[in-house]
Amino acid sequence: MAMNVVLLKPLRVALVLAAALAADAVRAQAPPPTLTDAGKAMLGAWEISNAAKDKICPLAFRSDAASGGFKLEFDPPCTAFPALKDVAVWSMGPNDNVRLIDGKGTVVLDFAEVESGMYEAERRGEGLFFLRSQAAIRATTVRPEDVFGEWTLLQEIDKPLCKLTLSNTAVGEERYRIVVRPGCVAAIAGIGFATWQLEANELMLVGRTGTWRFAESDPTTWERTPPSTDPMLLMKQ
Repeated sequence: MAMNVVLLKPLRVALVLAAALAADAVRAQAPPPTLTDAGKAMLGAWEISNAAKDKICPLAFRSDAASGGFKLEFDPPCTAFPALKDVAVWSMGPNDNVRLIDGKGTVVLDFAEVESGMYEAERRGEGLFFLRSQAAIRATTVRPEDVFGEWTLLQEIDKPLCKLTLSNTAVGEERYRIVVRPGCVAAIAGIGFATWQLEANELMLVGRTGTWRFAESDPTTWERTPPSTDPMLLMKQ
C-alpha cells in the first residue's frame, strides 16, 4: 500500500503538468478576438471625464489583440482617476457596451451608449464617468466666432432685461469687449459688464462687480449657471 502511495505522487504531478501544458496549447491555438462593426467604430482617440469635467483622461482604443481584449493606450498615463490605473485592455460587451478591463480580467468600467459619440458608466462610490470621442468633442467645442454678435439677456421671452453686443474686439488673450446697449434694467447695468470670454465651453460675462457664467442650451441660447427655478437666458438676435 505504501508503495502505491509513493508511485501515485509522481503520477499526480505528471497529470497536473500535462493538463497545464494542454491548456497552454489550447490558448495558443485559440483564434485572436475579432472586432465587431460597433467595436471598429470605437477605434481612435477618446476621452474619459467626470460629470464636472474637471478630471480628464485622454485614451486611444486600438485594434491590436491582447490577453482578454484589445490594447488600450493612456497618453499620458491617467492619474485623474485611480480606478483606471490598472486598466489593461478593452472589449465589447453585451448590447455593444464598451468595457475597460484590468490585468486580472475584472471589468473596471462598463460604458453604455447614451447618445452618438458619448458613453456613460457608473462606479459605486465614485459617481458617473463619461466617455466621448475626440471627434464629438471637437464638434461641440464653441469658438469665439460662434459668439460674436447681438444678444439679449432675459428671464421671460417677452421681457428683455438688457441688450448686449459681444464684439470681436480683443482686449486681452481670448477676451473680448462687451458693449452694453441703452435701456438695460438698473440691476444689470450696475454690474458694468465690460468683457466676455469662453472658458471650458462656458460663456463668461465679466463686469466691475461680478462675473456671470452661462452654459450652452443650443447655438442661440445660453442659460446662466448654476441652474435655478427662475433661469436667466442669453439669446442671440
